[in-house]
Amino acid sequence: MAALDLPSLSAALAARGLGLEALGGAYLVALVNVAAAAAFFACARSYLVITPNRAARNYGVYASAALVTLLVATVLENEVARPAEGALAYAAVPQLAALLAMHVRLGRSAEPWVVALAGAAAAAALVSLGLAALFRPLALAYWIAALLGAALLVYLWVGSVSTKRAYIAARSIYAKSKEQPEETPAPQKPWLGLPQAVGIVAASVAAAIGNALLRGHAPAQIPALEVILDSCLLVGVTAFVCAVPATAYWITRKAWMPELTRFTWLAWIVVSFALTYGNYLTSLDRA
Repeated sequence: MAALDLPSLSAALAARGLGLEALGGAYLVALVNVAAAAAFFACARSYLVITPNRAARNYGVYASAALVTLLVATVLENEVARPAEGALAYAAVPQLAALLAMHVRLGRSAEPWVVALAGAAAAAALVSLGLAALFRPLALAYWIAALLGAALLVYLWVGSVSTKRAYIAARSIYAKSKEQPEETPAPQKPWLGLPQAVGIVAASVAAAIGNALLRGHAPAQIPALEVILDSCLLVGVTAFVCAVPATAYWITRKAWMPELTRFTWLAWIVVSFALTYGNYLTSLDRA
């Protein structure tokens, strides 16, 4: 077996935006993350009551979508960015993959210990991310992902977690604020989601303006027609992605599923992410 060629290894790592120092730093951050996750998990098992309901399963699905987007962004940023542009830390990919595996398991089997483990690992990742920020600047994508991860943890807490003291003091072991499976949802109309639709249209316009800036237009040179067409494309593709589950649920239940608006926003995030990165790659080719 040939001896390990350290100069060649260093060159291969440098080509991927990594160095031995970055690998060592990632190793220390991973150790901090594991220790913090173990502590959070022990506290959750000792002091919290976790309800394996639909909200917990949704948390696993939503967190998986966010982690997949961050994984794709990390890989693309490191593959296409110039070395001087400061790529995202490629060494974070194994940790993101582990977090993704936990949340995929949670989406498939929302057992209390799986919910506790996934939530504890996500909370620990936020802690280790904050510690890493003390020693080196982090890319904006990581801060956005941290805010989204914190929001998902709040959603998990509100929907599926209570303290043991609150659990014992509750009038019933079945918390009415969780799912209320005994109540049949009343038939609803599509236009009840009008505020969410208006929000998606406004966000699509903002994304189209950002894409125009990314392609090299000055703010005063952004063509209004191009912004309108890009916005319609974002909204149209999002509606097409959501049409199948929405129509199927309407036919079978004659009601719009409560999760549809959240699913629509997740689909919009993925669609806008793909189109924006397409513009990003195009701008690199033109540069």
